[in-house]
Amino acid sequence: MYAIIRSGNKQYRVEKGDRIAVERLPNQAGDQVNLEVLFLGDGDNYTLGEKLANASVVAQVVDERKGKKVISFDYRNKHRRRTTRGHRQIETHLEIKDIVISH
Repeated sequence: MYAIIRSGNKQYRVEKGDRIAVERLPNQAGDQVNLEVLFLGDGDNYTLGEKLANASVVAQVVDERKGKKVISFDYRNKHRRRTTRGHRQIETHLEIKDIVISH
């Protein structure tokens, strides 16, 4: 069984036992997090829409660390202007513990 969840403004396809990196969450390492479910799939069967109001994905916060460095280079020809900037986004790493469907 797999689920498509929303965290931040992004969607992730997860299964039980997966580890994912999402945008920074205000939780500490070891905390439990419930994530919004948009879609559930199990082989040829799937569920979406209002039927998922009682579904959630339970994840545990593993840690928080910086992601890969992104380099931004700006160059203007004939103006002697060169600017290099680097950025590392802080990510929260989650481990998916369970997909819960309560009726």
